[in-house]
Amino acid sequence: MRIGFIGLGNQGGPIALRMLAQGADLTVWARRPAALEPFTAAGATAAETPAALAAGCEVVGVCVVGDDDVRQVITGPQGLLAGMRPGGVIAVHATVAPETVVELDALARPGGVHLLDAPVSGGPQGARDGTMTVMAGGSAEALEIARPALTLFAESIPHLGPVGSGQLLKLLNNNLCYANAALAVSALQVAEALGVDRRRAAEIMRISSGASRGLDIVATDTMLQKAAGPGSNVRKDVGHFLDLLKAHGLADAPVAKVSATAADVLEAFVKQA
Repeated sequence: MRIGFIGLGNQGGPIALRMLAQGADLTVWARRPAALEPFTAAGATAAETPAALAAGCEVVGVCVVGDDDVRQVITGPQGLLAGMRPGGVIAVHATVAPETVVELDALARPGGVHLLDAPVSGGPQGARDGTMTVMAGGSAEALEIARPALTLFAESIPHLGPVGSGQLLKLLNNNLCYANAALAVSALQVAEALGVDRRRAAEIMRISSGASRGLDIVATDTMLQKAAGPGSNVRKDVGHFLDLLKAHGLADAPVAKVSATAADVLEAFVKQA
């Protein structure tokens, strides 16, 4: 299978390298040619444009950051849809609004191209280990076409329903984590106010019933910097989640109320760390 990949950053880079290590026939594209060097050195082929990449691939993964980035890569004169042949699959690994992938699916269908809503979870280490989760939304046919590519880096690939289903669950997953992180910050601040060393409290809770991924984030300096520092996706993901719940009359859900505070809480906490 000829696979294409666009979005070679913190998350996409390890996915692409994992696929190459598994023997994938991989073509890559990036706005900056210098960004391609580690991947071409590992055996990937570089394409001049997204359209040129798509013309030679059966499955293309897109792991850029935001909704507009995804649209730009897929649409337009040199976008993936300009080159993808009928029967091909575009797998959107970025975390975006469900309506964004529904919109792009509508643009892909007239040309016989499948759009798979396929956000990922597991982080860079999960990509390197091949243990990621891909939350798939789209047709069963699209998923089966793409599955050989996805299994190169993912261990769990649940089919959740139509396009948009994957993004819905990914936003819920991320925001549950953000809510846990915001509550973990509060718990550590309470511990400190009561005279307990904050780092000692985190150490004990991480091996006790208070453990959570959110606590892991706020108790680990590198993870906290990534979550709340420059380039953080928290505000984007929280915004999409709140818009989604508001549209369905669920804005008062407790998880929404807590996750809505996460960006402010984490950014303030990282300045104190």
